[in-house]
Amino acid sequence: MSKSETDIAALRELEERRYAAMLAGDADALEDLLHDGLAYMHSTGELESKESYIATLRAGTSAYKAIRCGDQTIRVHGDIGMVFHHLEADVVFQGNERHLDNRLLAVWSRDGGKWRMIGLQSGPVVK
Repeated sequence: MSKSETDIAALRELEERRYAAMLAGDADALEDLLHDGLAYMHSTGELESKESYIATLRAGTSAYKAIRCGDQTIRVHGDIGMVFHHLEADVVFQGNERHLDNRLLAVWSRDGGKWRMIGLQSGPVVK
């Protein structure tokens, strides 16, 4: 397996771990997966930091009830990995249930040999 193929497989597995942690509300796992400089742009246009994103999960004001991902493309350029995919999720934000149907770009940075997600851009699918 080439270095690029190894990186793509690692990022695919990290995305699976990230979604499993989100679904389980496992803030400790997300602490390890997310870069301290994270910029998390929700489909609503709200920008969150790692600290604020994890705080909402710990407080229970955000919760993921179901997550389905597909149509994934991963590209690696040196120490930057980009994961493009389609996400459907049932979530609760501040007591309001929502169904998300979004396209996402998750950006991963290899820092000190370890991949961590440093950016996420989400937008609704236009039908």
